[in-house]
Amino acid sequence: MLNTVVVALVLAIGGGLSVVAAVLVRQGESRYAGQMMDRYTDDATGAVVDEVGAYENALADLATALGAQADLTAGDFAALTSGLNRQRLPAAAGVAFVAPATGDGIGALQDEWRGRGVSGLTLVPMTPASGTEHAFAVLDRTFDGQSGVLGVDVNQAAEPAEALRIARDSAAFTISRSYVLLRDRKLAAADQQRSVMLAQPVFGFRDGGWDPRAFRGWVVLAMRGTDFMTDTLRAEARGAVQLTLTEHDGNARRVIATAPSGTPRAGGRELDRDRVLEIGQRTWRLSLTPTDRLLPATDRRMTALTLTGGLVVTALLAVLVGTLVGARDRAVSQVAAATLALRADIARREETESALRAREAELRHLALHDPLTGLANRTLFCERVEHAFDTHQRAGQTFAVLFVDLDGFKPVNDRLGHNAGDAVLRQIAERLRRATRSADTVARLGGDEFAVLVELLAAPADVAVAARRIIAAVERPLEPVDGVPADAATLPVSASVGVALSGAAAGVDDILRRADTAMYAAKSGGKGRFVIDGT
Repeated sequence: MLNTVVVALVLAIGGGLSVVAAVLVRQGESRYAGQMMDRYTDDATGAVVDEVGAYENALADLATALGAQADLTAGDFAALTSGLNRQRLPAAAGVAFVAPATGDGIGALQDEWRGRGVSGLTLVPMTPASGTEHAFAVLDRTFDGQSGVLGVDVNQAAEPAEALRIARDSAAFTISRSYVLLRDRKLAAADQQRSVMLAQPVFGFRDGGWDPRAFRGWVVLAMRGTDFMTDTLRAEARGAVQLTLTEHDGNARRVIATAPSGTPRAGGRELDRDRVLEIGQRTWRLSLTPTDRLLPATDRRMTALTLTGGLVVTALLAVLVGTLVGARDRAVSQVAAATLALRADIARREETESALRAREAELRHLALHDPLTGLANRTLFCERVEHAFDTHQRAGQTFAVLFVDLDGFKPVNDRLGHNAGDAVLRQIAERLRRATRSADTVARLGGDEFAVLVELLAAPADVAVAARRIIAAVERPLEPVDGVPADAATLPVSASVGVALSGAAAGVDDILRRADTAMYAAKSGGKGRFVIDGT
């Protein structure tokens, strides 16, 4: 009876501790997934803003150049738009110069632009009613090989007509509500995309002189939504998130385009992210949903591994306790035999306990280290940073966190395969170990991202020496060892390093965010360099 009670107690305690450990690991996984989603949201938002900004700048430059032509001709337009193409503006269907006219002035406008080199121009008004304002495409250049909109009355669709009016009244860049482009309405329904029109008003000469108040028309660009999402955001998603771009017009919400990728991640919506963008006098919402590829497979299995390992250890302990209690009962009746059995049991117990300690150490190592490189993982790295805050603040000392992101690693995977890519990551990890002090902590955060904790800095400027040493170590040609092919040396890999010092940080999350932001500044500034936060 006593044997059964003790074994049941061991199973209950061990099972409870295993469940608690699994819950803690799962919470860490969820926290990491949330940080990943925040980063993807920032990246995708920046990509949309930057890409639309590139379109806006291109239209603004073109509008200025067109307005500077006192006698604009078709040849001038062709020359000024020669630098615009699908490589520079990937989602653009075409660009056009649109001129206003009332019903009474359509004929005069048509004759004027025919005289300016647009031979065969025929203006097709929306309605023949006299006095109605029209907006005709008098100059046109397409980027996608489809027929253009030359001579078309853009005002025949409500969405572009509204955008032209807003752009003229505000004298500013404007994006229309989404609609099917006039040039696309002859396509099959399956081939039509929700699109938008970008409009920039053009001002120029009047009465023989330059007058910025002299309205001449609009330069417009048609942008297809699905093409924009595919070319702009799919690379940012990396298969880890699904993206949806919607527009808000009062209470109406319309999906402009989506970028599906992977299988949606099971569970609640706590990892979903939304970001509202005010662009071109229009409100867009960028929504991100995680997929099953958000976390590496090893991270997704860590909860199950922790629970399974804990239950196995509990079962072994229960068996051990049962054996000990049984041996004790038998020793009462057979003293001599019990003495020999006790010695053997003690030996077995020591061996079992040694194996359990080794297993526990192995499980802790698996929970806190990256299985590919053997470096510390994000959980262990954050613990070390938190400990550094406690010790350095009491001693009045400074430490630094360096975020290291590899430049040029994607071609290694693409050309040599993922096995070679893993071998390169192990080689880079070993270089980072050798390039840092034994007291420093080197971690792999995931993918091709690493981090280094540099403690006990003699002076804040010393971190620059560490950053240069890391960059120099990574930039050395790849060595054809441990699964890295001989031709890997032709694929240069470098590092962009972001540095954050503890003195300016409010805590662990703040210093990690500062280092991550500095790393992105280094990458955008030319790669293969480092940036210290706040400098």
